Amino acid sequence: MSTRFSRHVAGCAILAVSGLAAMQAAHALETGPIDARAVWQERSLSACRSEQSHSAPDVCLLRTMQRSGARPQALAAARMLVKANKAGFISAWRPLGKAALATVTYPFRANTNEGSLLIGSDGAAIDVDEDTVREEDRATPAWRAFAAAHPDAVPFAPADFVGSTATDDGGQRLLFSTPLKSCHACADDGALLIAYTVDKAGIVREREILTIK
Repeated sequence: MSTRFSRHVAGCAILAVSGLAAMQAAHALETGPIDARAVWQERSLSACRSEQSHSAPDVCLLRTMQRSGARPQALAAARMLVKANKAGFISAWRPLGKAALATVTYPFRANTNEGSLLIGSDGAAIDVDEDTVREEDRATPAWRAFAAAHPDAVPFAPADFVGSTATDDGGQRLLFSTPLKSCHACADDGALLIAYTVDKAGIVREREILTIK
């Protein structure tokens, strides 16, 4: 078990819990089976960013991937992201026990160019950077107190994976930390710690905000 994870969890009250059905309905991307073969090592995309490009950036991205010999899994993942209006590609893959963490590169964004997808064994891809603070989260006393002290602070992606621990039923909990601040160049005002529960079959079942600090 990660030392940092155990320190965070010790004494943390669960502030808000989201079950699988609600979480996937709003935050899971439709995918086929995704695994490490979905990674694409970026080739030059400068032509896609150029004003001289004759095609939209997302179309240019897919065309560049095809021409560079990207694997079918990489193309399928990129098409899934384009369909979700998040033109990008999977650039790294990290196994996390029964699940995995895919790093997504968004080459056409002005600021935050990376994100993370939590991939369950069923292929469901949970964007851990999307809608980090939800309506049920904003209703908690902890968030209201933090927002009162830091009214301009918002979550800034990407979330950092900071550890995992086993659950009693053979699954695992994965912990992510997202900085809270008022601008990209500003110092952190705090951090949002979120745990995802993965069952013994590798399916993501639950999301919990552990603490805001």
